[in-house]
Amino acid sequence: MSAPTASKGSAAFDLGFTGKRAVVTGAAGTIGSLICRKLAAQGARVFALDLTAPRLDHEAVQGFAVDVRSTPAVSAAAATILADGAPDILVNGHGLQIRAGVLDCTDEMLATILDVNVGGCWRTCRAFGPAMRAHGGAIVNIASINGIVAAKTGAAYGVSKAALIHFTRILALELAPAVRVNAVAPTAVRSAMTEDLFVDPAYEAAKRVAIPLGRVATAEDVADVVLMLASQRTGMVTGQTWNVDGGISLP
Repeated sequence: MSAPTASKGSAAFDLGFTGKRAVVTGAAGTIGSLICRKLAAQGARVFALDLTAPRLDHEAVQGFAVDVRSTPAVSAAAATILADGAPDILVNGHGLQIRAGVLDCTDEMLATILDVNVGGCWRTCRAFGPAMRAHGGAIVNIASINGIVAAKTGAAYGVSKAALIHFTRILALELAPAVRVNAVAPTAVRSAMTEDLFVDPAYEAAKRVAIPLGRVATAEDVADVVLMLASQRTGMVTGQTWNVDGGISLP
């Protein structure tokens, strides 16, 4: 018998999040905010972190203003959240893109990208990891298909996401068996980060041709995979990267 499915916009089948506690970074973004709403709709209490405290108008979502580049800021938010117990789920959904190739990427650009995309995840995992290891749970890092497939622009971004994928593998070993750690690698999704690309109709048209499934990914595509990896329905999966790319990374 096939697993139950839900039409778009309806309640998804139960992933076992009722009463769970989830921390989501990048929670004001297109993908991050959707992840927060989906977790809350499934019964989780959500702690939503971003540079400006997200306001998602849901009683189960509490917003925090946190700069993931700052260890004191991450630690302060973690202390408040951990005071009521360890999170069951940590989703690192924050990210920064600077469209510059290797020869045009300055030291400052490189340092900023690595500090946000890799350092930010390192800090949140370091802040919540010990409590999660004692309690059990799942961590999901949002990487990018650009960390797997080379692209001509956004060199530092691609390198940072490749590093995040390997960071995911290492952390999975360190936190096993109590905590599963996985990553999601989407292709381009319409969001604030990519609006400069999608403003050109030729960009999306080229993507549709390049992607075997014939369409670009949506925030919903990514959020659904994140929730699956955070649930016990993938209880034997750790250290893996799930590509949400419609097959564009196939050899």
